[in-house]
Amino acid sequence: MIEDNCLPIILSDFQPKPKNGHVSLYHQAIQNILSRILPKDLFNINYDDPEQIEDLKEQYHSLLPLVVTLKEDDDVPGNMSFYVIYKHRPTAFRFFFELISRWLLPGKRVDVVMVYSADFHLPQIATEAYTVCEVTVRVHTQLELEEVLRNIPIIESEARLGVDSSYYARRILEVKGLSSDEKTAMIQEHIAALVRRLPKYFDLDILSEMQHVLVLCRDDFKVPRESRHLSRIISVGYLFRKATREAVKLTPEKRHLTLKIFRTQLRLTEGVKKVLGIIVGVNFLREKEAFERKHLLTAIQNYIPDVQAIDGSFLANKRGSENICTLYLEIEKTNGQEFSDEEIRILRRELPIDLRDRIEHLMHPVFMPRNEEEIMRNVLTLSNQIKYLRDIPQVFISFDEQTYANLFFTIILVRVVEPGSASVQELFKNENSFLGYVHDRCKMLGYLRKKYTKEATVFRVKLSKEQFLRRDHSIDLYKARQEVVSELSRILGEIRDYNGGMISKQHELLCLVRDLLGENIKYSDLLLENFFYSLTPVIMRTVLEPEALKTLFLMQIDAIESGFFNANSYAWKIRVDAGFVYAIIKAEDRSIKEEVSRMLNALNMDSSELANSYVKVYDIPYLGYIYRCRDPQKQQQFCQLIQNSIEAMDHRRIKPVKALTSNGNLP
Repeated sequence: MIEDNCLPIILSDFQPKPKNGHVSLYHQAIQNILSRILPKDLFNINYDDPEQIEDLKEQYHSLLPLVVTLKEDDDVPGNMSFYVIYKHRPTAFRFFFELISRWLLPGKRVDVVMVYSADFHLPQIATEAYTVCEVTVRVHTQLELEEVLRNIPIIESEARLGVDSSYYARRILEVKGLSSDEKTAMIQEHIAALVRRLPKYFDLDILSEMQHVLVLCRDDFKVPRESRHLSRIISVGYLFRKATREAVKLTPEKRHLTLKIFRTQLRLTEGVKKVLGIIVGVNFLREKEAFERKHLLTAIQNYIPDVQAIDGSFLANKRGSENICTLYLEIEKTNGQEFSDEEIRILRRELPIDLRDRIEHLMHPVFMPRNEEEIMRNVLTLSNQIKYLRDIPQVFISFDEQTYANLFFTIILVRVVEPGSASVQELFKNENSFLGYVHDRCKMLGYLRKKYTKEATVFRVKLSKEQFLRRDHSIDLYKARQEVVSELSRILGEIRDYNGGMISKQHELLCLVRDLLGENIKYSDLLLENFFYSLTPVIMRTVLEPEALKTLFLMQIDAIESGFFNANSYAWKIRVDAGFVYAIIKAEDRSIKEEVSRMLNALNMDSSELANSYVKVYDIPYLGYIYRCRDPQKQQQFCQLIQNSIEAMDHRRIKPVKALTSNGNLP
């Protein structure tokens, strides 16, 4: 034990005054504790010698944090005291007290009989502030004493780490297990530290974000996740919301999406589970837009199929009427393996683009009573198509309605019924079709050769719409209708799709373009469909050369991926081949389409000579043109009219037209 007269000068923040004699007892307690736990000869130096003082400072700091356990005697029941000295750090005492009281005997709080803590200075040695703590506990039985003695080395080691570092303090207590209230308190500490440390990025309004997220989280969400993990969700979500809000102020008409992917872990009863955390920030452009768990998970599965979401891990944070939302989701592989670095790189590269296309536009259901007069007119039209026994059944298919889960089509079937033939209803029943059959009516329309009945059957079919949802959750009615036609052919035999001729031709041309693109060219099928079905005049979707469509679509892809002169309000590229001129125009002003059309009218082109597309990608309009012409003079005139149209819209300096012929020369 150090003699009191060997101790250096000790100053506390509560220096004793003559009228407050009891305060001097606390001051004396600091001296007594230092005398008991510090090495005996530590302060035996000449305080007038600067070199000795510097050596003492180094030696003293090398001891810190110092943790000592003392038991006065071996009697049971008896008291045991735990001491610690460390460089002052806020909340460190709370950690030390929590560690001793809760984890000295795991699963049971020990009986704390005395607690003491004080801050002090040693002005002769250093300017830093130090803290000394004493926690005395009561040991009631011999079994408790034996367990405490076994745990003391671990407790002392953890105490040294925790009082010296808030990071280790949180980690230690979380590994041991925190209640929800304690974890919330640690999250608040961490967020407050961010505000102090990074005021450039975090304002005090992050506390409102923290409160909002903590209210959203259920206790079963908080328990397996460490406070640092939860703080990360809050802080990154706050930064995403803040950045998106600023971006929306500059360009409110554009979609802004931010993404963060990181490895993390859950502490479950069966052990530690390593998962992938994903945070997304996005703005909505319209009131009826939705972006939820299923949209995010489907996009991820597009790149890593064997992925599933962690139950209860999804959080969606949208504030009232604000058009900004942040989402959080954790995923794991179905086989339990960890995510590779390459898989994470793919998600970071591809998801920001993919997710923009998956935002769903909610639509009001349409109420439109069926027009019976139109049905009867179509029945008569189909009946007139059947004049001979060899005529195949005629089918008229019209979209009827959609519900939450299904699509409905109304089918009019007119056929020649031979004696003993099964009804349409029976055929559906016998074939066990995936189409739900809803019978409406069956009507005899007359006879052929006064013997064979000409019959009209009106019915509805329903089918699940899940498989026809595109990436943006719009419904592909073309594809759904093709499935209906295919299934009707399987059940009824050869049929004629009376009102589907144009649709079939369009589908055939689209398939040809897909075949030309092949598997080596990387593209979005959703973009291809939007591009194809935006072609006007509509007849061009059936008669245009697939090679020409492929060329214009590849120019569209290149324009999107290259940024296409991001600094300009207008930009364009032109390519000239033998027999075709292709043009892609990016224009923030939507009226450019009318301006170009007005200029091109001067060419007096036939409707079969010019096709144009109009596609919006990330809310930026792209115009595409295919001019079918072999006359070099007209080709040159077309290019000049495109340039004149854009210059009429934009008076700023424009980049020169890029036009290449098949041999690389300007037309």
